[in-house]
Amino acid sequence: MLSHHEKQEVINILNDVLGVGTSMKNDEQAHHCPFCHHHKKKLQVNLKTQYWHCWVCDAKGRKIQRLLKRLHVDSRKLKKIYEIYGDDYVVYSKETEEEKVELRLPSEFKSLLKVPTGKVKPVYRKALRYAEDRGITKEDITRYNIGYCDTGMYSNRIIIPSYDSDNRLNYFIARSIHSEEKFKYKNPPVSKNVIMFENQINWNEPITLVEGVFDAMAVKRNAIPILGKFIPKTLNDTIYKKGVESINILLDGDAQDQALYYTMQFQNQGITTKNIKPTDKDASEMGFTEVNNKLKESKKTGFGDIISQKLKGL
Repeated sequence: MLSHHEKQEVINILNDVLGVGTSMKNDEQAHHCPFCHHHKKKLQVNLKTQYWHCWVCDAKGRKIQRLLKRLHVDSRKLKKIYEIYGDDYVVYSKETEEEKVELRLPSEFKSLLKVPTGKVKPVYRKALRYAEDRGITKEDITRYNIGYCDTGMYSNRIIIPSYDSDNRLNYFIARSIHSEEKFKYKNPPVSKNVIMFENQINWNEPITLVEGVFDAMAVKRNAIPILGKFIPKTLNDTIYKKGVESINILLDGDAQDQALYYTMQFQNQGITTKNIKPTDKDASEMGFTEVNNKLKESKKTGFGDIISQKLKGL
């Protein structure tokens, strides 16, 4: 049983990570949920049992340490929780800890298609200008359901949702509209092991793998952002499961080691693969016409091309 001091230490950690909570009966704390971002405190954490559960999105777990791990908190906070509850480091799996998280857009999300009534708010104007500067069209806003937040955790950020093959939200990008912002991206604390823009993909046609969402929007046709340099396992497995026959890899210069690795991997599995050599501009900077001309002009990458690119450091 926790002492009063230990209980307060846990409360302090939860308040620090989730925002100041509300004490309830039966040693429970209520907090705003970091997964569905409901405007009310719907995430309840039991200090005795450690069981946590959001009554809106049904995110849940049996250990506070697991909640904190999902949110990538400081290791010192994790260690303190281990010490207080006397838990061991636990390796979680589907067999030991079932989790169900229904990701939702921030409750403050507003579509860029809807002009605010009355006096147009500054955040809306800046968000719309940012989108236009990135080459995002009205058609893109409609197709991807692009919006923004002018209040809340994602205030002053443009929101780009991603939906799976069943049109369920599986991730979203929250990009600051201010150039001076230190942390450009503030994304949801859930796994990136998803297929971005999956509901837009025709697996029977060539797919193009790019690094970011703005790169994918520049390509427009069958482009999947991998959110970095590495292909998520879910996407990698789906490529083989769907029998994809042709892949374009269009990554930046600093990701060419990974690009060549994936080129060889796909080629060895009989998939026609083009590794598009990088230029001084990424796909989003090139724009639709230039990037698609480059895709058309590029030829299948052969084994000799791979060796040559490796030797040249490209």
